[in-house]
Amino acid sequence: MKKSNLKYLLLSVLIFSLANTLSFGQQQFKVIPSESKLVVSGTSSVHDWEIEAEEFSCNATISFNENSITEISNVNFTCPVESLRSNNKIMNNKTQKALNSDKSPEINFRLENSVAANLDKNSYELKGLLTINGTDKEVGLKFTYDRATQNRIKIEGEVPLKMSDFKIDPPTAMMGALKTADEIKVTYNIILENK
Repeated sequence: MKKSNLKYLLLSVLIFSLANTLSFGQQQFKVIPSESKLVVSGTSSVHDWEIEAEEFSCNATISFNENSITEISNVNFTCPVESLRSNNKIMNNKTQKALNSDKSPEINFRLENSVAANLDKNSYELKGLLTINGTDKEVGLKFTYDRATQNRIKIEGEVPLKMSDFKIDPPTAMMGALKTADEIKVTYNIILENK
């Protein structure tokens, strides 16, 4: 075999191997709702409160170098406002009214591409666009992850937010005697699976 043909063959094998490696490192993940949890909590002049998302969807493309995340892209998170529920019917109604569920029925988080900033071992931060009450705001998500298996990732984190940043008037009750604080916290524990 001629040297030029051999070089061409080796180059072809190298490109093919590299393409396979890159495509293997990038994987599509989707949330497992039955094993995931998202809670919004806050304080008021009377007591602390929390409300849980009974329904939400999330998918993402994640690239790895061995077990370390190198890039996250195409993240899409959606939560119907009406799925935010507590044990208190009045609170549920106040939440839906404050979030204008009739005009803005969904909460969304979108991210096209991000090189995840490695804060510490298995601790990362990325920035994306959060839409609540029809208002967009760039937010930073700090999270930790555990890749228990090749197909599953557990992601945990919390995000401090202000209702006023999304043009939401903090709800009141009992003729104004109960006033909720502007600051809230979103805590999430999500299981993503590569199917």
